[in-house]
Amino acid sequence: MGSTATVLFGQYDLMIDEKNRVLIPAEVRRSLDPQRDGEAFFVVVGVNHKLWLYPERGYESMVSRLATQLSPEEDTLAFNQMHFSMANRVEWDKQGRMLIPEISRRRTELGREITMIGVRDHLELWNRTDWEQRQNYLFAKSAELASKQRETEERGRQTTQN
Repeated sequence: MGSTATVLFGQYDLMIDEKNRVLIPAEVRRSLDPQRDGEAFFVVVGVNHKLWLYPERGYESMVSRLATQLSPEEDTLAFNQMHFSMANRVEWDKQGRMLIPEISRRRTELGREITMIGVRDHLELWNRTDWEQRQNYLFAKSAELASKQRETEERGRQTTQN
């Protein structure tokens, strides 16, 4: 496979078993190239308080672009403490099952019936009913969201042209 970044998409209704494992769908596993993406996910608590799963190398690359400082500002330090203390590197087994850290499940109030969604560079784990509500909201606002995205892209083009 090439060196282009993996695009994660789709939605999958899944169950977390009694041992806190979730089956990473075969379609998702096939889209990941161990050379490009690594052989694990970094599981972090996202800004929306859902579990986010980043392919290992994509996460490491993203983190390496963050500025590091000997004496960071208080907000930067607080973000780093919150984000990295809650991050876990988790591999999947030969059957494609991945252990969801118990503390991460508790922090995000993740139940057993979940929906995994692809969000371009990461996956998110949602309680199924919460995702259904969110999806209905997004669908109702789809025209407005598309318009705002076009405006953002246009501003980005104008900035790069100046």
